[in-house]
Formats: sequence, C-alpha cells, structure tokens
Amino acid sequence: MAEAEKSEDKRGGPGHNVVLAVVLVFPILKVAWTVGGGDAAWDVLVALEPRNWLDVLMGMVRNSVLLAFILAVVTSRMTFLFMAARGGLPRGSGTGTLLAATAMSLISPLAFGLLMTVFFDWRWGLATALGAWLLRQGVVIEYRTGHRGRRERSEALAPWQHRLISAERITATLLAVVALPVAAFAVALDGRSWTSLEKCEVQVGTAQESSTLIELTRMGNGIVGWDLDRDEVANAQGCVKVDDLVVREPWWRS
Repeated sequence: MAEAEKSEDKRGGPGHNVVLAVVLVFPILKVAWTVGGGDAAWDVLVALEPRNWLDVLMGMVRNSVLLAFILAVVTSRMTFLFMAARGGLPRGSGTGTLLAATAMSLISPLAFGLLMTVFFDWRWGLATALGAWLLRQGVVIEYRTGHRGRRERSEALAPWQHRLISAERITATLLAVVALPVAAFAVALDGRSWTSLEKCEVQVGTAQESSTLIELTRMGNGIVGWDLDRDEVANAQGCVKVDDLVVREPWWRS
C-alpha cells in the first residue's frame, strides 16, 4: 500500500482540515456575526466558557438540516477511513469476509441515520444512512482486496469497481472541501441565534425591565444570556421562550 495514501486515510482522507475548520472556527464566526463581532463576541465566548463552545456547533447543525446531512456523511466517511487504515477492515474474497466487511460498513451510516431521524425526520435519516454507506463502498473494495494505493489497481479490479472508486472519491472530496464549508458559512452568517431566544426580566439599576436574550447558560431559576437590547451579558429571571430565532439580517442582505 502506498504510504502517502495510507497516511491520508489515517487523518480521515481528503478534506479533514476543512472539517476541523468547520468544527473549530465556524462556530466562533457564528457568534461574532450574530452578536455584532468585536468585544461583544468575546464577551459571549467568555460567558459560554470553552467547555460550552460545542453548543454553538450543535445549534448550527440542529437549525440546518443540510449542514447536518453533509457533516454526518463526511464525518462518517472520515471515521471509516481512519478505521480501515489501521487494519479494522477484514481482507479477503470469501463470503465470511464479505459479510463482515459489509456489516462494519453499515454501523456508522445507520447510527448517523438514526440521529438524523430523531432530530429531523425519517427521510433525512434514510438519505444520510444511504449516502454515508455509498460513500465507503470503494474503500471497502480496495481494502478488502488489498489494492488500496496500488498503481496496478485499474488492472487488478473490474472496470465497474474502478469507476465506483473514482466517483466515490470525487463526490467525497466535493462534499468535504466545497459543500461543507459553503453550508457552514451560510449558517454562520444567517443572522439566526444558535440557541433559543428568551423574553426575560432583567435587573437594570433598581428597576426590572423586559429584554430579549440569547440564552448562554442556565443559572438556578433564570438564565445567563446576551441581552440584545443592551448589548451585554446579563442575568435574567422569569423567562419565556421566543419562537423566532432571527437576531439580525443575514450577511447577504446586510
């Protein structure tokens, strides 16, 4: 096996750096655009604390079924490549080996499909499971036959297998390198809150005033949130959830 290709697989295949950027950078971009950037974004991130930053990514995924679908399919393939490159996929042409490889290739797609069904609906769950499964069949063929990374692959495998492998690689690369960052960028700059908006009572001097807050954390009977009316982090009580998540105009309309 070519060491370069094996090394790439151990990192999750093409686009793994893009996935890391989406997971680590785009949530911060989401916060910055939603609350106005600069000191406001910093104040929100400090109030969230690093251990809760993942909540922003989860909110982005929950509020965009397209982003959730692409991220699930890409992540599923990355984990499969990682496992296969470390010898987790059985090799051989026997019926038992084929069944074992098929079963292993189904685990992650079914898991992601179940999550998509729970959070969205069965149609997206089915599409995710099917897409994730299809985008690993070329990998299964190459690793099972021991031809992953070999130059003579086109001669050793059937023509239809070579076409499947090529189509899978192109599709997976486009999803990871093009579709995923575009979808994440659109969600980050859509002007919608990543979490619920709450109408609450906020203490202002000696008076109680009603304000709309982006919920950051729960605290006792109230919340800590970003006060959209005063542009500051505030403690609030007596909160009622607001159905609309729109905070500001999306980037492409501003």
